[in-house]
Amino acid sequence: MKSFRLVQISDCHLFAEPDRAGYGGIRPWYSLAEVLKLATQFTADALLFSGDISNDLSRHSYQHLQTLINQYCQGIPWHLIPGNHDDSALMQSMFTDNMGCLASPVDMGYWQLHGLDSQYRGTLGQVSAAQLADLQQRINASTKPYHLVAVHHHPLASDSWMDKHAWVNSEAFLKLLERNPSIRLVLHGHIHTDKTWQYASTTIAACPSSCWQWAMQPEFALADERPGLRIIDLGDNGDIHSRVARLSLDSDI
Repeated sequence: MKSFRLVQISDCHLFAEPDRAGYGGIRPWYSLAEVLKLATQFTADALLFSGDISNDLSRHSYQHLQTLINQYCQGIPWHLIPGNHDDSALMQSMFTDNMGCLASPVDMGYWQLHGLDSQYRGTLGQVSAAQLADLQQRINASTKPYHLVAVHHHPLASDSWMDKHAWVNSEAFLKLLERNPSIRLVLHGHIHTDKTWQYASTTIAACPSSCWQWAMQPEFALADERPGLRIIDLGDNGDIHSRVARLSLDSDI
Protein backbone atom coordinates (compact mmCIF):
# COMPACT_ATOMS: atom_id res chain seq x y z
CA MET A 1 0.00 0.00 0.00
CA LYS A 2 1.42 3.36 -1.02
CA SER A 3 1.15 6.14 1.51
CA PHE A 4 1.96 9.80 2.11
CA ARG A 5 4.05 10.44 5.23
CA LEU A 6 3.26 13.57 7.21
CA VAL A 7 5.23 14.55 10.32
CA GLN A 8 3.39 16.78 12.78
CA ILE A 9 5.22 19.14 15.14
CA SER A 10 3.35 21.36 17.57
CA ASP A 11 3.47 23.91 20.36
CA CYS A 12 7.04 25.06 19.85
CA HIS A 13 6.67 28.15 22.12
CA LEU A 14 9.81 29.81 20.82
CA PHE A 15 11.26 32.87 22.52
CA ALA A 16 13.19 35.66 20.83
CA GLU A 17 16.20 34.60 22.94
CA PRO A 18 17.35 31.07 21.97
CA ASP A 19 18.90 30.39 25.40
CA ARG A 20 15.76 31.30 27.34
CA ALA A 21 14.27 28.38 29.25
CA GLY A 22 10.68 27.75 30.30
CA TYR A 23 8.91 24.95 32.14
CA GLY A 24 11.17 22.21 33.46
CA GLY A 25 14.24 24.18 32.40
CA ILE A 26 13.66 23.20 28.74
CA ARG A 27 14.82 25.75 26.17
CA PRO A 28 12.29 25.71 23.29
CA TRP A 29 14.82 26.71 20.60
CA TYR A 30 17.11 23.80 21.48
CA SER A 31 14.29 21.30 21.88
CA LEU A 32 12.79 22.26 18.49
CA ALA A 33 16.20 21.84 16.89
CA GLU A 34 16.42 18.34 18.34
CA VAL A 35 12.85 17.49 17.28
CA LEU A 36 13.57 18.63 13.71
CA LYS A 37 16.71 16.48 13.70
CA LEU A 38 14.52 13.59 14.87
CA ALA A 39 12.08 14.34 12.03
CA THR A 40 14.81 13.77 9.46
CA GLN A 41 14.88 10.07 10.45
CA PHE A 42 11.38 9.48 9.08
CA THR A 43 11.68 10.62 5.42
CA ALA A 44 8.65 12.88 5.57
CA ASP A 45 6.80 13.96 2.44
CA ALA A 46 5.66 17.07 4.34
CA LEU A 47 5.73 18.67 7.78
CA LEU A 48 2.76 20.15 9.64
CA PHE A 49 3.21 22.72 12.43
CA SER A 50 -0.06 22.87 14.35
CA GLY A 51 0.19 26.18 16.18
CA ASP A 52 1.72 27.98 19.15
CA ILE A 53 4.97 28.54 17.31
CA SER A 54 5.80 31.57 19.45
CA ASN A 55 5.65 32.14 23.17
CA ASP A 56 6.32 35.88 23.09
CA LEU A 57 4.78 37.02 19.75
CA SER A 58 8.18 38.28 18.58
CA ARG A 59 9.32 38.40 14.97
CA HIS A 60 12.56 36.76 16.11
CA SER A 61 10.68 33.71 17.39
CA TYR A 62 9.17 33.13 13.94
CA GLN A 63 12.50 33.77 12.26
CA HIS A 64 13.95 31.02 14.46
CA LEU A 65 11.37 28.60 13.04
CA GLN A 66 12.42 29.41 9.49
CA THR A 67 16.12 29.19 10.33
CA LEU A 68 15.78 25.80 12.03
CA ILE A 69 13.69 24.35 9.20
CA ASN A 70 16.28 25.57 6.70
CA GLN A 71 19.03 23.99 8.78
CA TYR A 72 17.52 20.57 9.38
CA CYS A 73 14.60 20.00 6.99
CA GLN A 74 15.36 22.08 3.92
CA GLY A 75 13.54 20.86 0.85
CA ILE A 76 10.64 19.26 2.75
CA PRO A 77 7.33 21.06 2.13
CA TRP A 78 5.86 22.43 5.35
CA HIS A 79 2.50 23.76 6.41
CA LEU A 80 1.56 26.02 9.28
CA ILE A 81 -1.58 27.00 11.21
CA PRO A 82 -1.80 29.46 14.13
CA GLY A 83 -2.40 28.68 17.79
CA ASN A 84 -3.74 30.82 20.61
CA HIS A 85 -0.24 32.06 21.49
CA ASP A 86 0.53 33.20 17.93
CA ASP A 87 0.36 36.51 16.08
CA SER A 88 -1.61 35.39 13.03
CA ALA A 89 -1.09 38.60 11.06
CA LEU A 90 2.67 38.48 11.57
CA MET A 91 2.73 34.80 10.62
CA GLN A 92 0.75 35.47 7.45
CA SER A 93 3.16 38.24 6.46
CA MET A 94 6.19 35.99 6.99
CA PHE A 95 4.84 32.59 5.89
CA THR A 96 2.14 33.30 3.32
CA ASP A 97 2.86 30.23 1.20
CA ASN A 98 3.20 27.88 4.16
CA MET A 99 -0.18 28.95 5.55
CA GLY A 100 -2.01 28.35 2.27
CA CYS A 101 -3.83 25.35 3.76
CA LEU A 102 -6.07 27.82 5.61
CA ALA A 103 -7.42 29.12 2.30
CA SER A 104 -7.37 26.11 0.01
CA PRO A 105 -6.75 22.37 0.38
CA VAL A 106 -3.29 20.86 -0.06
CA ASP A 107 -3.04 17.59 -1.98
CA MET A 108 -1.25 14.76 -0.19
CA GLY A 109 -1.57 11.76 -2.46
CA TYR A 110 -5.13 10.47 -2.22
CA TRP A 111 -5.73 12.88 0.65
CA GLN A 112 -6.27 16.60 1.09
CA LEU A 113 -5.14 18.71 4.05
CA HIS A 114 -7.46 21.48 5.26
CA GLY A 115 -6.26 23.99 7.85
CA LEU A 116 -8.52 25.80 10.32
CA ASP A 117 -7.75 28.88 12.44
CA SER A 118 -9.12 28.36 15.95
CA GLN A 119 -7.80 31.59 17.50
CA TYR A 120 -10.52 33.29 19.51
CA ARG A 121 -10.10 34.94 22.91
CA GLY A 122 -7.09 34.38 25.13
CA THR A 123 -6.42 30.66 25.34
CA LEU A 124 -9.94 29.73 24.22
CA GLY A 125 -10.58 28.49 20.70
CA GLN A 126 -13.38 29.02 18.20
CA VAL A 127 -13.78 28.25 14.49
CA SER A 128 -16.13 30.61 12.67
CA ALA A 129 -19.24 29.41 10.88
CA ALA A 130 -17.74 30.85 7.69
CA GLN A 131 -14.64 28.64 8.02
CA LEU A 132 -16.76 25.55 8.57
CA ALA A 133 -18.94 26.41 5.57
CA ASP A 134 -15.81 26.86 3.44
CA LEU A 135 -14.48 23.52 4.64
CA GLN A 136 -17.73 21.83 3.66
CA GLN A 137 -17.63 23.45 0.21
CA ARG A 138 -14.04 22.32 -0.37
CA ILE A 139 -14.86 18.76 0.56
CA ASN A 140 -17.94 18.81 -1.69
CA ALA A 141 -15.84 20.09 -4.60
CA SER A 142 -12.92 17.71 -4.06
CA THR A 143 -12.06 14.76 -6.26
CA LYS A 144 -9.92 13.25 -3.47
CA PRO A 145 -11.51 10.41 -1.49
CA TYR A 146 -9.97 11.23 1.90
CA HIS A 147 -9.49 14.37 3.96
CA LEU A 148 -7.61 15.48 7.05
CA VAL A 149 -8.15 18.64 9.05
CA ALA A 150 -5.45 20.47 11.01
CA VAL A 151 -6.56 22.74 13.85
CA HIS A 152 -4.84 23.94 17.00
CA HIS A 153 -7.49 23.42 19.71
CA HIS A 154 -8.82 20.03 20.80
CA PRO A 155 -12.37 19.28 19.58
CA LEU A 156 -13.07 16.69 22.28
CA ALA A 157 -12.56 17.09 26.02
CA SER A 158 -9.14 16.01 27.28
CA ASP A 159 -10.49 15.35 30.80
CA SER A 160 -7.75 17.57 32.21
CA TRP A 161 -7.05 21.15 33.27
CA MET A 162 -6.57 21.97 29.57
CA ASP A 163 -10.35 21.87 29.16
CA LYS A 164 -10.35 25.30 30.82
CA HIS A 165 -8.74 26.42 27.53
CA ALA A 166 -11.28 24.76 25.27
CA TRP A 167 -12.62 25.08 21.73
CA VAL A 168 -15.89 26.72 22.72
CA ASN A 169 -17.97 25.88 19.63
CA SER A 170 -16.48 22.50 18.79
CA GLU A 171 -19.97 20.95 18.63
CA ALA A 172 -20.49 22.52 15.21
CA PHE A 173 -17.25 20.96 13.98
CA LEU A 174 -18.18 17.55 15.41
CA LYS A 175 -21.51 17.68 13.57
CA LEU A 176 -19.58 18.42 10.37
CA LEU A 177 -17.47 15.30 11.01
CA GLU A 178 -20.63 13.24 11.43
CA ARG A 179 -21.89 14.45 8.03
CA ASN A 180 -18.59 13.83 6.26
CA PRO A 181 -17.09 10.36 6.76
CA SER A 182 -14.43 11.23 4.16
CA ILE A 183 -12.78 13.35 6.88
CA ARG A 184 -10.78 10.45 8.20
CA LEU A 185 -8.35 12.35 10.41
CA VAL A 186 -8.13 15.49 12.57
CA LEU A 187 -4.70 16.55 13.84
CA HIS A 188 -4.38 19.12 16.62
CA GLY A 189 -2.00 20.49 19.21
CA HIS A 190 -2.69 22.69 22.28
CA ILE A 191 -2.79 19.96 24.94
CA HIS A 192 0.94 19.07 24.72
CA THR A 193 0.45 15.31 24.90
CA ASP A 194 -0.08 12.13 22.90
CA LYS A 195 -3.80 11.35 22.90
CA THR A 196 -6.08 9.72 20.31
CA TRP A 197 -9.85 9.46 20.03
CA GLN A 198 -12.27 7.91 17.57
CA TYR A 199 -15.31 10.04 16.71
CA ALA A 200 -17.80 8.74 14.13
CA SER A 201 -15.58 7.82 11.12
CA THR A 202 -12.77 10.14 12.18
CA THR A 203 -9.57 9.60 14.15
CA ILE A 204 -8.68 12.65 16.25
CA ALA A 205 -5.06 12.80 17.37
CA ALA A 206 -3.13 15.21 19.58
CA CYS A 207 0.58 15.84 19.22
CA PRO A 208 3.24 16.17 21.92
CA SER A 209 4.84 19.58 22.23
CA SER A 210 8.32 20.11 20.83
CA CYS A 211 9.18 21.50 24.27
CA TRP A 212 7.00 21.19 27.43
CA GLN A 213 4.69 18.23 28.08
CA TRP A 214 1.44 18.65 30.03
CA ALA A 215 0.06 16.12 32.50
CA MET A 216 -3.56 15.18 31.83
CA GLN A 217 -4.94 15.74 35.33
CA PRO A 218 -7.35 18.20 37.01
CA GLU A 219 -4.70 20.78 37.95
CA PHE A 220 -1.71 22.08 36.00
CA ALA A 221 1.37 19.86 36.08
CA LEU A 222 4.21 18.86 33.82
CA ALA A 223 4.44 15.31 32.48
CA ASP A 224 7.63 13.25 32.53
CA GLU A 225 7.68 12.51 28.79
CA ARG A 226 10.28 14.02 26.52
CA PRO A 227 9.48 16.42 23.66
CA GLY A 228 8.30 14.67 20.52
CA LEU A 229 6.44 14.61 17.22
CA ARG A 230 3.80 12.52 15.46
CA ILE A 231 4.41 10.46 12.30
CA ILE A 232 1.32 9.82 10.17
CA ASP A 233 1.19 7.53 7.15
CA LEU A 234 -1.86 8.31 5.00
CA GLY A 235 -2.69 5.23 2.95
CA ASP A 236 -4.02 5.35 -0.60
CA ASN A 237 -6.90 3.17 0.64
CA GLY A 238 -7.81 5.53 3.50
CA ASP A 239 -5.92 3.66 6.19
CA ILE A 240 -4.05 5.70 8.79
CA HIS A 241 -0.94 4.53 10.62
CA SER A 242 0.17 6.98 13.30
CA ARG A 243 2.74 6.92 16.07
CA VAL A 244 4.67 9.28 18.30
CA ALA A 245 8.46 9.53 18.55
CA ARG A 246 10.23 11.36 21.36
CA LEU A 247 13.70 12.68 22.06
CA SER A 248 16.17 10.51 23.92
CA LEU A 249 17.07 11.28 27.51
CA ASP A 250 20.50 12.53 26.50
CA SER A 251 19.21 15.19 24.09
CA ASP A 252 20.63 18.65 24.84
CA ILE A 253 17.47 20.68 25.48
